[in-house]
Amino acid sequence: MAAASTSVRQYEVRNGRNRCHLIPYIGNKSGFSDIFDDLVPDDAGGGKIVDVFGGSGAFAIYCCFRFGSDNVVYNDNNPVLANFMTFVRDDVAGLLGEYERHRSMSSPDYFLGVRTESLTDGLRGAGRFLYLAKNAFSGKIRFNKKNKFNAPMRKSTGCPSLSEERLRAISDAVSRMVITNKNFEEFQDIRDAFLYLDPPYMNNTNAHYNGVPATDSFARFVRATTLHNRVMISEQNEPDAIGIPGSYRIYRIALRRSLQYVTQRESAEIIAINYDPHERTI
Repeated sequence: MAAASTSVRQYEVRNGRNRCHLIPYIGNKSGFSDIFDDLVPDDAGGGKIVDVFGGSGAFAIYCCFRFGSDNVVYNDNNPVLANFMTFVRDDVAGLLGEYERHRSMSSPDYFLGVRTESLTDGLRGAGRFLYLAKNAFSGKIRFNKKNKFNAPMRKSTGCPSLSEERLRAISDAVSRMVITNKNFEEFQDIRDAFLYLDPPYMNNTNAHYNGVPATDSFARFVRATTLHNRVMISEQNEPDAIGIPGSYRIYRIALRRSLQYVTQRESAEIIAINYDPHERTI
């Protein structure tokens, strides 16, 4: 497999607190909006757009704001996240009410108690997850091998308020978005779509994520989808380490925030695409 060539264009990400920011999440892409403006083609909204490893939902939310939500699919193999996104879309008032209920009782002991409860049982589960996510230490939303939320509470015991305006705006934007709870490999046979792949960071020993794909499985998936779709990949690893074909254009992203186990100064990612962002065809 030929090594992917690096584009001379580089980007810098500083602040992710914009309209695409829903929950704090290690590696979330809410700060990438300017990059997406440049690299996601204007005609991508004319076909299906699939955020295959949805996570925080930042890319799917971005696409809903830019193109409308009719053709956007948010997917995550974690049922906690799929359940949460469903209530962001369908019952934002109920979600806000659940959060405020937890906020009124918040304490370190209360936080630990909520961690033991179900995060997938409809609105109650979505509200618990939002409370845990907003109060997790350093935004480290983390699940163990049994898919139990196990991040500690933030140092400040004060429960932060939500931006109700932002949450309602996101809910309106994603109102017709499809939400699925599938393994990424179930999208292998998709055709004529725009796929965004932001997998949980592979080759990471810090156990920040569950469901991390094996690098060989991810490489097979990329090879299978590359010929029939436009594909954008975000990752911390170098292209060769995760099997990105040599035909991809590689862009370097400097992050002005800490990322995983490295310092802010050393934080960096790549974006790889298999198309010319300024052409209308694959």
